[in-house]
Amino acid sequence: MKIFTIATAALGLAVLSGCANVEPRPQCDFYAYKRNFALAEQGPQRLVPRVPGSITEMPLNYANVTDVGITNKILVQATSAQRNPDGSVRAFARLVNCTDHTLQVEGRATFFNEGQIESEPATAWTRLILSPHTYQSYATHSTNPDAALYLIELREGS
Repeated sequence: MKIFTIATAALGLAVLSGCANVEPRPQCDFYAYKRNFALAEQGPQRLVPRVPGSITEMPLNYANVTDVGITNKILVQATSAQRNPDGSVRAFARLVNCTDHTLQVEGRATFFNEGQIESEPATAWTRLILSPHTYQSYATHSTNPDAALYLIELREGS
């Protein structure tokens, strides 16, 4: 009888611990992101306007959220690129959905040569479906082997 009582208590404790309030992952800290945004954008390569101050400089080899509608919904966790065997460049951005609902996000990329001149037209917009509190990667590749730099743009899908 004593063993049965202990087993029942252990089972009850296991059931209760399964009902504990568990936070969904990943958790996003937009305050830390905004505090450190300037540091994150300080890369050696920047797309600079011809007339200083006329538009904001944009970091290259980076993902730029161009839609204010999702600036507090997604975070860019990482961006990277690699040269493929055929000479093209594969660029990617890992995005995190920080909301409690599914989001549609679209991405496209523009590739530049070493002189920061577009090496080809921007890619077509690609739609991603991000489930709540998950991450997903956007990836694309250049068609021109002269591509050396990239800029990924992100907007909310409709």
